[in-house]
Formats: sequence, C-alpha cells, structure tokens
Amino acid sequence: MKHYIAQREAALNTIIKQAGELAWALFRSRAAGEYELKGTQDYLTEADGQVERFIIEALREHFPHDAVLGEESGKRGADEQAMWVIDPIDGTANFARGIEHFCVSIAFVHAGVTELGAIYNPVSDELYRARRGGLAYKNDVLMTVSRTSSWAAATFELGWSNRVPRSRYLSTLSAMLDCGANVRRGASGALALAWVAEGRIDGYIELHMNAWDCLAGLLMVREAQGKTGDYPQTMSDIFSGGAILATSAEFASRLASLTHIPLAGVASTTTKPPATFHYPRPPISLIYPQLPGWQADLYIGGAAGATDLTLLAEHGIKTVVNCAVNLDIDWVIEPGKDMEAHRVMHGAGALRYYKLGLIDGPGNTPEQVYAGYQLLRAALLQRLPNKPSYRHHDHGNVLVHCRGGRSRSVIVVAVFLHLEYPVQFPSLQAAIGHIREKRQLHPQEWHETPKPELIALGEYAIAMHHAISNQEDAQLASRLGWDSTMSKTFVDGAHRQGADVDTSLKVCK
Repeated sequence: MKHYIAQREAALNTIIKQAGELAWALFRSRAAGEYELKGTQDYLTEADGQVERFIIEALREHFPHDAVLGEESGKRGADEQAMWVIDPIDGTANFARGIEHFCVSIAFVHAGVTELGAIYNPVSDELYRARRGGLAYKNDVLMTVSRTSSWAAATFELGWSNRVPRSRYLSTLSAMLDCGANVRRGASGALALAWVAEGRIDGYIELHMNAWDCLAGLLMVREAQGKTGDYPQTMSDIFSGGAILATSAEFASRLASLTHIPLAGVASTTTKPPATFHYPRPPISLIYPQLPGWQADLYIGGAAGATDLTLLAEHGIKTVVNCAVNLDIDWVIEPGKDMEAHRVMHGAGALRYYKLGLIDGPGNTPEQVYAGYQLLRAALLQRLPNKPSYRHHDHGNVLVHCRGGRSRSVIVVAVFLHLEYPVQFPSLQAAIGHIREKRQLHPQEWHETPKPELIALGEYAIAMHHAISNQEDAQLASRLGWDSTMSKTFVDGAHRQGADVDTSLKVCK
C-alpha cells in the first residue's frame, strides 16, 4: 500500500504544478470578461475545461484504471476504489474577473478515504500538499494551524453557497461577528483551507461545498493538527457534497456549535441542542419603545407572559396579537348576556385581542405571514366605535406573542419593523438581529429563532408587499397625476392619522 500511495504522490506533485502553470498562462492571456455563467454567481471559464482535460489526460497516462471525479467533466474511469477528485481552477469568479486569487486542487481517495491532497497557487508559486499520516507541507516547509487563542484576534473565512438558504448563511455570519471574530471572503474555498492549514487564517466554514473544492484542503488541515467537520462520512457524500468546517482545536467546539456542523469523531448532539431544549428568556420583552408614528411600545412574549394580566397591565399592554394557531387563550371577564350554560365562555375580555394562525415550522403560506404584518398594522390603526359593546378604545402598548415567543411572533414583528422602518432596518435579517438581542434569544438557538421556513416566507411577504404597493402607487398616481413617491407619502400619512383615504382624496380634489 505504501508503494501504491507513493507512486500517486510523486505523480500528483508533478501534475498539479504543470496544471497550475497552464492555468496561470491562460489567466495572463485571457481577455477581460471572458467567461460564461453556469448559474447564479457560478462561473465557467474556457480555461477550466482546458486545465481539467490536461489533468485527466496526465492521470490517465500514469493510472489508466483510476476513476476521476472532476468539476466540469464528471466521473471517468473504472475503479471507484481509487479515485482522483479534481478542481482545475478553484476561484473561477476571481479568475474570470482578473483577480489573482485562484488555485488548482487535486485529492486522491482510496476506498472512501482521502489519502493525498495537493493545492497549488500559481500566482504565488505556493504548493500545499499532504499525505494521510504523513503531515502537511507548503513548499517543503512543515505546516501547523494557527495558535491564536482569542476570538477578538481571530480571522475566519466564510464561504457562500446558493444551495443553502440565505437566512442560515446570514445567521452564521452574525453569530461569528457577535463572538468578536473578523470574517472575510476570498472566493476560493480550496485556498482558504490551505491557509487554515498553514495558520494564515484561523478557520474556514462553508455550509455546502463540493468534494473537488475541499477534500485536499480538509486532509491538509487534519495533518496540520487542525480539526474538521465530519464530511465526508461515506462514498456517496463525496458525490453529493456537504457542510465544511476546518479550524484549530482552540475554536473547533464553539464553531461547531455556532454553525451546527458536527466535528469529525464527535456525536452531533454535542454541537446542536436537543430540539426540546429552550434557553430561558423573559415572559415578555420590549422590542421597540414608542414606535415612531404609532406612539406605542411594541413587545414580544410567550404564552406565560400573554396569560399574565397583571404583568400586561404593568407594561400598559392593551392590545395583543396571538400568532399561534395551536394556542387559544380565554380572557372573558364579563360573560355575554345571551350565553347559554352549555356553550363555551364568550363575552367581553380584558384586552383588545387579535388572532393570527401560524404553524411553527412548515405548512404556512407567504400570505399568512404578510397577513400578520397587516394585522399588526391594522391593530395599531384601528379606531373602535363609541358603543358599550366596544370596550377598548385605547390600543395602548402592543404585545405580539406565540407559544414560546421565539419564532412565529419574531417573524411577524421582523417583517413589520423592516417594512415600517426600512432605514433603521434595511433588511429582514437586520430586524431579526435586533429582535434576537432585545428578546434575549441565545445564539445557540438562532437557527430556529425564527425557523428557517418562516424566514423564507417573511422574504416572500416583503416581496409581495412591494409588488402590491408599487401597483397601488402607480394606480393612485395615475388618478391624481402625481408621481408614486408623492402618493405613497400621502397614503401612509393619512393611514397613520386614522383618516379615510378615499375621503381625503375627495377633499384634495
């Protein structure tokens, strides 16, 4: 076996240098902007194909029975027990745009185990290589991972993949920044892993990465005394890709917890809390005092806070929006005169009460989340008639709640804050980040506060709102001969003053 691996190691060191020199020559001779898109932010250059063909032909000449898994050409060869996994140019977006940050990456896998890895940066003439059980080197100098011990001094790289919801990427980035770390992106995951191995950066995370981008680098990090995630565990994982974590032992456990990527050799339950575990939080939390334009404090809470009438009174809460379809609260304090004994209690309650039926997870629609935003807005706008049967004319402060006050209520309030105050909360994630802080939600539960399904629906609801608003603005502007900005300003102002817009328009005319 040693001779078997040694043969391939010698060939690998030669072939990858030659492939890198070809890539560098093609880079210097390329025309600016000479690339094609394979998909959103996914680049294909002519050089990719040329370099990959060179590597495949060279490997076939030396090892005709070995299989080859390539980014551009797929799998070649007969023996999957012995397989080369190659990325001819990792960092194609950089290459295509004339940025000198790319590399060639090649790994050799035997029986599902990565035995050899090499990464070559032709721009700097840096050759990184590793053999399982044989340490890792850069240009023949032994590599070890960083010895940085402080998060405030640490630099991590975070790769991006459109195979993972943007919300998870952003929550991971936010969690790392909250720890005090510097987070960068170089757009070459293979080079980033090599940099982890040599200690140039302290770690690399990518929530989905293909095998040809990472197998060589992961081996280097492990041989340089670093820690990695558990990808790949099987041969099928190599063909499907997975979540990647590579860092020094100093940061490994915390990064695994923040990213929910299990470490190799560690049970996954140690990196992610059980689904039933909830960190403590207040029964209600002040999210935004004196909402501009509404003169009301906005709270979020769970069932415990929503059922404590004394607590609600202490905070001046007179309006409650219940977001949960599976939580009903009976606050009747004056039974109706016509209520029969066998019927469920009904009559006058202690508060103005609005109900929105959201599921905590899959099963909702964008319309329901958008309805939540409109229901909260309507609760603030609504003026009740002066009749004895309408008791609560003052909306007071407002509580939005669900069973736990950590997911459904969070997404409704986040959509509200973003749409009502886009300058302060320019994105849905900005609003969610604000709520997590004010609601005292622990970083280890951010992956479900709110649930990813609800975040995606929140984005849809925002897009729906803008589409409807633009259409209505255009129609109103056409009627009045105004531009859309003028009409939107007028309508918003009229709503917040409790005016009837149609009546106001007639007055204006």
